[in-house]
Amino acid sequence: MLKKPLLLFVIVSAFAAGLYFSFFSKQPSLHDALTFFPIDPDAAYTEATTFIELMTKKDEDEYTLDWATASTLDQPAFLRQDVSLLFEDGYLIDTLYASTENKASLTMNKKVAGEDSGHYVAVTFHHSEIHYPNDDIMSAQTISRDELYIIDSPLSPLLSFKVAKTAEEKEGKRILDTILKQQMTYIQERLIEHFAINSESYYVIPLTKLADYQSVPLPNLDEKQTAIILSGLWERLYKHYVLSSGNAQHSTNPIGSTIPLIFLSENGDHAMIIYETDEGKPVQLLQTFSFS
Repeated sequence: MLKKPLLLFVIVSAFAAGLYFSFFSKQPSLHDALTFFPIDPDAAYTEATTFIELMTKKDEDEYTLDWATASTLDQPAFLRQDVSLLFEDGYLIDTLYASTENKASLTMNKKVAGEDSGHYVAVTFHHSEIHYPNDDIMSAQTISRDELYIIDSPLSPLLSFKVAKTAEEKEGKRILDTILKQQMTYIQERLIEHFAINSESYYVIPLTKLADYQSVPLPNLDEKQTAIILSGLWERLYKHYVLSSGNAQHSTNPIGSTIPLIFLSENGDHAMIIYETDEGKPVQLLQTFSFS
């Protein structure tokens, strides 16, 4: 039989352990959220890059790609987060995520196996959460991308390039671009019909083209409004596309999904994000924006 002091110690310890487990098991992982706050005008990125390169060739058809990202804010941030998506021929094939606290820089790297010809595009959202006194929280963000063409022909060695220069590279790029355009057009038309979207009232932007609006604003909008929209889009994409949480239409694994298409309203007050899952199920995400 346990003596009273020992019994009391066991009971108190068990109670404390239960409280500890209950508290920490309910804490959200940094991986579970990417939260947008007002843009910080005093914070900027000194580096933001995404990189894809052919690393090694295994045999006639198989090879390894080096996929890397790097970003540096001009000041340490309470929370730094980067999420990168890798697409091949219009479909998501892999994701990268990393976070760190009270630092300015963040890097990610992964080796990806590939085979046959393909057009690879990687797009990365670089995000910082900056805390000030009086509980003021602000954000800094930017987007980077890179692409790589792999041409596997029985008549020549494996080719890899970002910008086509030779006649062979230009022809290979033309073929891959034509196939991808036809495929994306077919998917877009199918989704428009399924969701009964009046496409004439929207600007359609593939997710892989969002980096273009780092240097120029979205149609009919200014730079501040563009930054708000890009932040809101990535917040929703991360939760519902990358993590697939809270989305009954999506499987728990986003791999194999099509490139999300963003239907942005003419005045920028709302957007629809549509895509197909790996099982071919259509998904529509709605997002509203306020510029006040």
